[in-house]
Amino acid sequence: MKKVVDQKKVSQIVALIRESNYLTILTGAGVSTGSGIPDFRTPGKGIWEKVNPIKVASIQAFMKDPRQFYYFYRPRIEMLWQASPNPAHKAISRLEEMDYLKCLITQNIDNLHQRAGSKRVVEVHGSLREAICQRCKKIISAELLINKLDNKEKIPYCECGGVFKPKVVLFGEMLVNLEQAIFESRRSDLMMVIGSSLQVSPVNLLPEYCLDNGGKLIIVNFMPTHLDDQAEVLVREDVCIFLPEVIKILEKTKE
Repeated sequence: MKKVVDQKKVSQIVALIRESNYLTILTGAGVSTGSGIPDFRTPGKGIWEKVNPIKVASIQAFMKDPRQFYYFYRPRIEMLWQASPNPAHKAISRLEEMDYLKCLITQNIDNLHQRAGSKRVVEVHGSLREAICQRCKKIISAELLINKLDNKEKIPYCECGGVFKPKVVLFGEMLVNLEQAIFESRRSDLMMVIGSSLQVSPVNLLPEYCLDNGGKLIIVNFMPTHLDDQAEVLVREDVCIFLPEVIKILEKTKE
């Protein structure tokens, strides 16, 4: 049975996008669940309900025991490598192509936004596209990283003897590109939060920079956020179904 999209909310969002001069989107793991990638915090399903992130996905865990770290991380790298962009990624890319979207800020490390065609992307948690040697700083592709994990030690060593680490932000590390994300949020007159429960600091403060400067907020997410009551439009629908509907109406009204 085909899900029915709330057309009133679609129309409200279309109107806000058309009125905006600088639209920014902030995405979280909920955008990629439609590509078969589990999120982190959904009750009963989230990755962190099954494992302690500090023990398996922190910089301390990596430094202490890279073999154990990769025991957890290798299946995730392979899963992300095999995943494909879904209709939500493509809808967001289309917003940029239509010149409505000025900047996309993402917490995701799966590279699916870029593979869907997005170009103005600010990655605050890094990306699994590459890995970097912790000693000599040599950079290799994720594909080569997987190949190196096939050695008998199950640890991806560099020729210099250092260990390669995925170019992602682990627990206990500083975010990357945060100043740029804050700058883009402050200049936005409209921000859409898509697939993020806004539980991770300091990224959860980005919508507030937009609001503080008089901007408006749209939230499209299944789980509640601390900013729901400040959103112009609040949507609790499947992003893979809802966002393409927004694009369809935008394309019609632009003709």
